[in-house]
Amino acid sequence: MIEINEQLKIIKKGAAEIISEEDIVKKLEKSAKENKPLTIKLGLDPSAPDIHLGHTVVLRKMKAFQDLGHQVVIIIGDATGMIGDPTGKSAVRKQLSHEQVLENARTYQEQIFKILDREKTIVKFNSEWLQTMNFMDVANLASKYTVARMLERDDFKKRFASNQSISIHEFFYPLMQGYDSVAIKADIEMGGTDQKFNILMGRTLQKEYDQEPQIALLMPIIEGTDGVKKMSKSLGNYIGISEAPNDMYGKTMSIPDELIIRYFELVTDEHPDSIEAMKSDIEKDKVNPRDLKMKLAKE
Repeated sequence: MIEINEQLKIIKKGAAEIISEEDIVKKLEKSAKENKPLTIKLGLDPSAPDIHLGHTVVLRKMKAFQDLGHQVVIIIGDATGMIGDPTGKSAVRKQLSHEQVLENARTYQEQIFKILDREKTIVKFNSEWLQTMNFMDVANLASKYTVARMLERDDFKKRFASNQSISIHEFFYPLMQGYDSVAIKADIEMGGTDQKFNILMGRTLQKEYDQEPQIALLMPIIEGTDGVKKMSKSLGNYIGISEAPNDMYGKTMSIPDELIIRYFELVTDEHPDSIEAMKSDIEKDKVNPRDLKMKLAKE
């Protein structure tokens, strides 16, 4: 297994927040000592099956964990997806049918394996454990968290303050996603910074079920090709992972120079030391940013 400081350097590359770095070191040491890979969790809510580079920020980090010898588990939220993640939503979200969720999940898998190593990836559907729970199991799960804590969540807080409706079933989304971590005994859960509440829920529930709490590894939300707003299909500032190579190259060449290093950090496998060298070269005017952008576009 790769030396711990080197692993840490690769794990921290581009990360927005790690809760907590001290604990991740302990987990890596234990993993090395027992020669047992860590279980790295990523939950996907299969509601938007078109993946662009923004979605790959987290997938790239998962691939880095695979390359470091750890076990990646992708959880397709076929049960949670039927509720819909209320994160950032100002109204109750339309529920998907199970058929829609499964079709989206199939499309998702076709795309994520452009980045992840299929042979080293375990894919699970969370209906496997969530749909076997009876009403008393659900009541027991709900007893592990308070309404007051749930209302600390930004979107719920805003809707509550403005007298907008919040359905009880929406409270179950973070509980169900958190329980996924209990079900697979996750060591680390990955997600964007907008998933912090849901990922910390996993930590809380694991403690309640007498498990060692997972590490929350949060990745930033990447800006689109305009360099201002987050990458989004609806804003047209995205680079799709299924686009023609020439289109991907051309779109990458259109990004502002200020984003070159950030893109190298978040959407390529370039080693952190190499990125530091590039950063230094730019600061000292030793390199033409256009040359680096061409390298980035090729990557």
